[in-house]
Amino acid sequence: MSTTYIFYSSDDSCGPWFGLQLARGLAEHRMRVRLFCHDVPALSVAQAHLDPRVVIQHLGQVEVLDHRLARNVGAARNLVDLFGAVPPAAYMARYFSQPTSGNRYSLHAPWSTQDAGTPILLRSQTQTHRHFDLHLGDSPQTAGLIRSFGHSHLLRNSPHSTLAARASLLSLLGLPSDLISGERSLYLSASPSIAWPKWLQSLIEGETTHCLFIEYGELQQHIAPIFSRVPGQPGTSSLGGLTVVFLPPLLWALEDEVLTLSDLVLTDRTDVAFRAAERGTPAIRARLSSVDTDLTDWCFGRTQTALAEVHRQAANSFGSGRSLVESFDAVMARLADFKAHARQLQTRIGRAPDLVSMMLTASDISSATHVERLFAPTEPNPML
Repeated sequence: MSTTYIFYSSDDSCGPWFGLQLARGLAEHRMRVRLFCHDVPALSVAQAHLDPRVVIQHLGQVEVLDHRLARNVGAARNLVDLFGAVPPAAYMARYFSQPTSGNRYSLHAPWSTQDAGTPILLRSQTQTHRHFDLHLGDSPQTAGLIRSFGHSHLLRNSPHSTLAARASLLSLLGLPSDLISGERSLYLSASPSIAWPKWLQSLIEGETTHCLFIEYGELQQHIAPIFSRVPGQPGTSSLGGLTVVFLPPLLWALEDEVLTLSDLVLTDRTDVAFRAAERGTPAIRARLSSVDTDLTDWCFGRTQTALAEVHRQAANSFGSGRSLVESFDAVMARLADFKAHARQLQTRIGRAPDLVSMMLTASDISSATHVERLFAPTEPNPML
């Protein structure tokens, strides 16, 4: 059984989610997979079967290890670094010194600016080790996407089914559904770094009623005094045209349900925006600086340029605070268009090439030349 180790950067907030989904996908193909985690306690909140105090444990077929162990564990045949991650130097020395052949896969995010024109490229090769660059995306010229493992995402088109699912979710949280009101439902999953005070005030003073689900975290702690609530304690409060739902720490499975039931998601985390896209829910990923991730080009491509510009302006405004209320109003004025586009994006994600199959095929081919020919856009792989 081949072994694969997965690394992500300590400053990459979306690394745990993408890393775990990829690990589960590889493990399903009878591979031994280890994910080196920088914050096991935080991951244990999202995954019920993890113990925050244990440094080596199993989550299904995946081994989750405290990242500090990477300095001492033996090297695996296969290595995956996510979105610019750099494995520890001590580990890399052992990796290159092992006598058996090995493959390293550097995965580049689909929203990165690099455009290789082919799904997989050989970066370097020795007698025993090969280093591949895989450019992720949803087109045939890309290597595929890291998607949620094991679930198909159904879009609820009926208002009645959405209301029923929302009532079920609130029941799980111990909240009566008749307390929730609002013409539009929003989900807020972000840090206090976004420009939230002026936006929250506009929701309170607005004529349109909103129901705002607020993720447990530092931002919820900042907002709680405004509504006289205790952070982390499930409950609802209303002020003006805004009803807020304070959420406790949630498993990813429950958070995914909140994403599905929302009309719009506001976040500064790429993994949350991507999970919303998987579920056909429009999302605004705030850009906190000019070098922060910009999802607009990937989401919209060269189509619907006017809608894309509204999206980009909102993402920049939630980061900078400039023209925030006007940008948010522009999004809400075209909410139906954003929902229609989100359904198209959901379809694109569902049709993306199978990244795991591509990685497994590349690892089984002895000649690097054959690998690049197999995945060249002019000579498409029949598997894809």
